[in-house]
Amino acid sequence: MKPNWQAFATLLLSALAFSGTTDAVEGGLVHTNAIRTIDLRSLPAVTEQIGVVVQNVRDSKAIKTFTVYIPHTKADRLAKVTVHERKSGAELQVSKMENEPLKYSWLPQPVEYRATLLQPLQPSEKISLNIDCVYLNTIEPRPKVVEQTGDQTWLWKDDARLLWAYPIHKEKTVVRTNGEIKSYSQIKESSKDGKSVTFGPFIGGESPNAPVEVRFRDNREQLEAMTHRREYFVSHWSNDLNILEHYALRNRAPALDAFDKVKQTMSRFMKARDNFVKTLLVKVPADAREMYVVDEIGNVSTSSVTSRQRLNGDAFKVMQLKPRYPLAGQWNYTWWHGYSVPLSNYLRVNRNHHALRVPFIGSIVGSASQNEEIPLTAINTYNTAVSKYELRITLPEGATNVDVRVPFDVDSIRQRPQSYYFDSSGRTVVVVEHANVAPSAVDAHVLVTYDYSMLSLWQKPLVIAFVVFALFALTSLGSRMQLGLAAKPALTAKKTQ
Repeated sequence: MKPNWQAFATLLLSALAFSGTTDAVEGGLVHTNAIRTIDLRSLPAVTEQIGVVVQNVRDSKAIKTFTVYIPHTKADRLAKVTVHERKSGAELQVSKMENEPLKYSWLPQPVEYRATLLQPLQPSEKISLNIDCVYLNTIEPRPKVVEQTGDQTWLWKDDARLLWAYPIHKEKTVVRTNGEIKSYSQIKESSKDGKSVTFGPFIGGESPNAPVEVRFRDNREQLEAMTHRREYFVSHWSNDLNILEHYALRNRAPALDAFDKVKQTMSRFMKARDNFVKTLLVKVPADAREMYVVDEIGNVSTSSVTSRQRLNGDAFKVMQLKPRYPLAGQWNYTWWHGYSVPLSNYLRVNRNHHALRVPFIGSIVGSASQNEEIPLTAINTYNTAVSKYELRITLPEGATNVDVRVPFDVDSIRQRPQSYYFDSSGRTVVVVEHANVAPSAVDAHVLVTYDYSMLSLWQKPLVIAFVVFALFALTSLGSRMQLGLAAKPALTAKKTQ
């Protein structure tokens, strides 16, 4: 029997982390009970919900913070982490900590998040907390290659026990899927009930940690936006807000063993299921106009836009893109599209102070339906995970005192100058970058405030008028100047007698 080095490393890391020097980990808190629920029903996002009861076992000192560890194996796929008090439902402030490297640097270090309690936890008191973590693209297809009409089977794997900063008395993990469970790890503390698998309960340190996995069937579409860039261009002169979106998309489904165009065409007429994404649905504002699509390789054969639609009180239009060749598993697709909306619907003005409020990110849905008419409710389906996102907001020339507010933490926010046609002093471009965008970010908005005076509004026309006048004056002056050699006047000699 081979030694389980992964479990050994996890246990050793937990022991070293617990013996760290930070105030939150020095002791005082104990997990009396923890239940982790892994929700695999909203792929490609995996939601990890942890309900935990925490007790302060110190004699006299109250505790103000609570530490959450994210294992290094999942940290680069983490999209969101929140902590709520179960009784009041209040969300706690969570901060990512920058820790010093562990003494044993050859061990991978977890990422630490620290939540601030609303009220200090007094000695012997207990509190129930809910920890919600959202991960993207953490499951993989198994097998990796299937037939065109074969089922998609996915593999979830993780440690049976959580990585905690405090001792724990009892814990268990429940994995819930949307489709049939094909297989799962048969450890001592495991059981299956329909579309869910339970690992545990584990009591204290009696049960060693071990990697576990669940293999299940799910034929729904899963897409990954490897890169997504959304750009806003603000124009006060034309009351126009131009929006441009760049996508590099990948179908996460298993790859095909062979592509058969005849079989794919037959399945379309027979309305049979296959593993192709045939239509891309882009939700755009109801007041969008002047829409266009540009494909890098000329693969878009059909594009259309619906009329104004309304669903659950939300008015919008839907841009439909139908590639000439449907998007098979592991195939990539790159394009960009754009449209314009009235700026006045997104801008508020108070004298020289301007406030621009725009959506943080757009939504896109992939559909494998064989039907020409796709139900309107499909537009609110989440099946595209954004791995790398960039937001650019180009403000008008002359904007000053720029301030940016995003309702959640992002990787970076910066401002840089950019010059366009006929610019004299350049414009300010706000750049926001973020990896692993959580599904909830679709409803988030970005607020950009800046000062923009009437003189700044007339800056470009005045500069253009001045340049035109200067060119006219120089041309006029040049036409009156004699730059060549003047002809010598003829001399008439007067004869003298």
